[in-house]
Amino acid sequence: MRLKKFTIFLILAIINPSLIFAQKVSIGGEFGLISSKNTNYKLTDIQNRRNTYYSGINFNYNYNEIITLTTGIDYLKQGYRHKTCYIFEEGVKNELVGKIDYLILPLSSNFHIGKRNKFIITIGAYGGCNINAKQEYPEIIGGCGIYYPEDISNVTQKYMFGGLLGVGYNIYQNEKIEIKSMLKYYQGISNTMSNNHPHDIVWTDRYSSLLMTFTIGYKL
Repeated sequence: MRLKKFTIFLILAIINPSLIFAQKVSIGGEFGLISSKNTNYKLTDIQNRRNTYYSGINFNYNYNEIITLTTGIDYLKQGYRHKTCYIFEEGVKNELVGKIDYLILPLSSNFHIGKRNKFIITIGAYGGCNINAKQEYPEIIGGCGIYYPEDISNVTQKYMFGGLLGVGYNIYQNEKIEIKSMLKYYQGISNTMSNNHPHDIVWTDRYSSLLMTFTIGYKL
C-alpha cells in the first residue's frame, strides 16, 4: 500500500510538479547596493571601500510558515579603493579601484518571526567563481615608478567561499507576489589571493561586504 502511494506521488510529481509544490516555490530578482573591503583596511576606512550595485536571481522554497530555504545565482561585486603615487591631469581624481567580481551560489535558511511572520533572520553560506579581477585608474602623465597592474587575475583565486547573515522585512505579499527588503553581511572565509608571484610575501586577503537589497518574487 505504501509503495502504491509513493508510486502515485512520484508520477504526479513528474507529470505536473505544480500539483506537489504549489505555493511552495518562488523565483525572483534581487537588486540593491553593496559596500565592500578586504583585510588590508579597517572597518572605519570608508574612503577605501568599493561601493557599487548588487544583483541576482533567487529561488525560494517555503518549508512552512516559519522556515524558508533560498538559493540562486548572484553577481557579487567586491573590491577596494586607494590613492596612487601617479600624477594625473588637473581635475582628475587620483584613485585606483580594485574590482574583484564573482558569480556566487548562496544557500541560506530564513526564519520568519514576529507578527504575521514579517520579520526575517537569514543565515547561510556561499561559494563563488571569479569572473573579473582588475585594477582601474585614470590615464597617468607622470609620477612614481611603482607599477599597479591592471590585470590581477593571475594572483586571484578562481574559487572562494564564505558565510552570510542577514535581517529583513516582508514588505508586501499576496497569492502570487512577495516583496522584501534585506540588510545582509557577507564574510569571505577563504583566501582570495593565489600568491602566484615571485615575491617573498604571503597575501591573505579576505573580503567582507554589507548589502542593502530588495527582492521581488513570483510564486510558481
